[in-house]
Amino acid sequence: MQDKRLKTLVLSVVLSAFGPLVLMVAMFMNTAATQVADFVRRTAELGVLILALWMYKKLSNPLKRSFKRRYGSTMYYASAGVLSFSALFLTVIIILDIVNPSIPEGNVLLGLTVAVLGAVVNSFFFVRYTLFNKERSSAIMDSQGNIYQAKLIVDVNVIIALASVLIFQEGWIIYWIDLTGTAVIVIYLLIRSATLFKKGKSA
Repeated sequence: MQDKRLKTLVLSVVLSAFGPLVLMVAMFMNTAATQVADFVRRTAELGVLILALWMYKKLSNPLKRSFKRRYGSTMYYASAGVLSFSALFLTVIIILDIVNPSIPEGNVLLGLTVAVLGAVVNSFFFVRYTLFNKERSSAIMDSQGNIYQAKLIVDVNVIIALASVLIFQEGWIIYWIDLTGTAVIVIYLLIRSATLFKKGKSA
């Protein structure tokens, strides 16, 4: 497998597959809304990464060149759809958290570890896909760069929210940091999804 882009796509799918599995366990260890949001987001994003890999491999088949005419908008729309779905789900979590407020508690070490490692990995892939897209413009590389930029920023926010549980231990400040963190994620996801949707219309 000599294609660096294909190698990167495969590696991103493999590494991203571990996040949802580990966070599924982490969700039962604490009550932070940001933790649930992180699980949903990573699971949805994994679906887009798999789609990007499938589309890239399909485009490498000379018999499927006609597919190239519509893959760009499909990739952008799929990425925008996943980010929008995540934002919608998180909005529901925020509403439920406001209706029935509670201070996040429990063991957040596992979730925090995943978020820190995720930030490191996502930084690598964000730079990687951005460079690939600059070398040769591609809807797949561009959409993946946008996805990983979103993943990186959200990971930083999750780190702040979960770290607050460790630092403050108890108190309503944890609730407000957790709630604010989830709200920031929603706003950012909506902005990124709108950007990708516009790119899909012009692709």
